[in-house]
Order: sequence, then C-alpha cells, then structure tokens
Amino acid sequence: MKTTRLLTALTLGSSLIFSGAALNTALAQTTTAQVQTAPAQSRLNIKQIYDKVEAAGYTNITEIDLDDNVYEVKARNQENQRVELKLDPKTGEIIKTKTKNK
Repeated sequence: MKTTRLLTALTLGSSLIFSGAALNTALAQTTTAQVQTAPAQSRLNIKQIYDKVEAAGYTNITEIDLDDNVYEVKARNQENQRVELKLDPKTGEIIKTKTKNK
C-alpha cells in the first residue's frame, strides 16, 4: 500500500514537472512571437525632415533636433523671418510654427 502511494506520488510529481517545463517553453515561444510581430515604431530621419521643411517653402534650415519625440527645426519662412517649427517624427507634418524676433 505504501509502495502504491509512493509510485502514485512520484508519477504525479513527474507529470507536474514535465507539464511545467512544457508550459514554460510554450510561454517563451509566445512571448518571442509577440516581440517579433510587434510593429516597428519608425520615424523619419533628419534628411527626410529637411526635405519636408524645404518642400514646405522654408529656407536657411540651420538646426534639426529630436526633442521629446518631436522634431524641432530652425529655419526662415517666405518673409525671411526666423521660425522654429515642430514636426511630427513619423509623418513630417508641421504641427507648430513659432516666429522669432530677430
């Protein structure tokens, strides 16, 4: 009787260990698959931002920085005024324009 209980306990314990290992492997594969299929968060590079600003009619582009996930650009507008532009990093859309004095 004691032998039967011992064998049952060993069998049950072995099953739990193998089930845990299989579950751990399945979870690891799911996590890896999720990471591999996650969409890449891409943004335009500085050259692309420069081209977008130039195409919008701005000249004398002197500075392009990425700050707080927004491109900040210093340039001159069509009236030759200094401006600071803020652009969406993914689309290059101008989201804010600030005219500088001097």
